[in-house]
Amino acid sequence: MLRYASKTVSKTALQFNAIQVSRNFHISRWVLAAKIFDMPAMSPTMESGAIIEWKVKEGEHYNPGDSLLDIETDKATISVDAIDDGILAKILLPDGTKDIKVGTPIAFLAEDGDDLKSLEYPKLPDEEKAQATPASKAAETAPPKASPPKESTGSSENTSKPTEASSSSASSSATSKAANPAQVFFPSVERLLAENKISREDALEKIPASGPHGRLLRGDVLVYLGKVSAEENNILVNYLEKTSRLDLSHIELLEKTGSDNSGSKTEGKSKPKTKEPIVITESYPIDLEVTYPELSKFKAVISEALSASEQQAYAYNTNPVSDLDDPLFDDIIAPSRNSDRFKIEYALHTEGDEVSTLDLKLTLNDSCFDAKDRAVVFVNNFKENLTKELKTFQ
Repeated sequence: MLRYASKTVSKTALQFNAIQVSRNFHISRWVLAAKIFDMPAMSPTMESGAIIEWKVKEGEHYNPGDSLLDIETDKATISVDAIDDGILAKILLPDGTKDIKVGTPIAFLAEDGDDLKSLEYPKLPDEEKAQATPASKAAETAPPKASPPKESTGSSENTSKPTEASSSSASSSATSKAANPAQVFFPSVERLLAENKISREDALEKIPASGPHGRLLRGDVLVYLGKVSAEENNILVNYLEKTSRLDLSHIELLEKTGSDNSGSKTEGKSKPKTKEPIVITESYPIDLEVTYPELSKFKAVISEALSASEQQAYAYNTNPVSDLDDPLFDDIIAPSRNSDRFKIEYALHTEGDEVSTLDLKLTLNDSCFDAKDRAVVFVNNFKENLTKELKTFQ
C-alpha cells in the first residue's frame, strides 16, 4: 500500500494510472536498430584475421569486460573484450572463418533491453552493392539513344566540361569511401558538424570518408563544405597512408662469415685488447732510523700524509676558470664524487734499521676524465705533507 495526498491508493491502481498517462503522451513507437560490429584491428599493421571462437552466443547478454570472441592474427591469438553491456543479436561470420579483412562486418550488436524480434538490422555494404548492380546492368543492356547532330563547336565545348568535372570528382573520391555507420566521431568532427548544423545521419550518408576503415575525418567535412579542396585533402590522406606503416624494405640481413661450425666461429678471432691503466710512480728519500717497535707508529705517520694529500687532490677544482663555465652543467657531466680517481699503493725500502726510500704508486681510473689531474695534485702535495708528518715522528 502506498500513500499519496493523504489518500490510500493501491499499487495496482497507481500502475494503471501511470500506464494511462504514458499512453496519452506516447505518440510514436520506439524504433530499435542494431549496430554493425566490424572486424577490429588488433595492431597497427593488422590487415586480416580469423575468428577462432565466439565466447558469446547469439541472443546472449554480455557485460563490460566480458570476452566476446577470440581472434587469431599472424602474430598471436587475442581476446576481444566488451566495453559496454549489450546483446549479441546476430553472428554473421561463424567460428573458424579465416582471412577476414579489417572492417568487415562480423556481427550485429543490440542495446541492453532491446527486443530482438522487433529489431531492425541495417543494410551491409555488400547488400547495397547487390541492389545497385541490377540497375547498372539494365542501363548497360538498354539500347543506346541516337546522339543529336553537332550544330557548332560551342556545343562540343559544353559537352566536354561535364566530362572534366566527372573526372575531377572521380579523382577526388579515389581515396574516399563510404563512412562506417558504427564509428564514433572525433571531437573535431562533431564540433564541425554541430557548427554547420549537419546531423549524424546526413554526415554518414552524404560525406565520403577518407580515414582508415571508413572513418570520417575533419578534412572530409571541410571538403564537403567547400572550405578545402579535395586535392589538398587527398595529399594529406595519401601521406598518412604512406607513413602509417613502418617501411622495412631497406633492411638487409647480415651475411654469415666463416663456416657454420660453432667451434670454428671463435677460431681466428682475436680477443679485444684490454687497455692498460695509467700508472704514476714516485720515490721519496727518507733516510730515517726506525726500530721495529716504532714501525707501526711510522706507518701511521705515512697514512696521515697520504690522507691529507688525498683530501687536497679531491678538493682541487679541475674546471677551467672562465665566464662561460657553467657549474651546474659541469656537475651533470662530471663523474660521481664517490668514484675513486686513483688507487694508492706504497712500499718502504730499508737498509738495516734505517728506512731509505718510499716508493709511491698511483693507478688511475680510466672512466674518470679528471683522474690524472687529481693524481698530479696528490703527488705534488704528498712530499710536503710527508715532510711535515715526519717532523712530528722525530
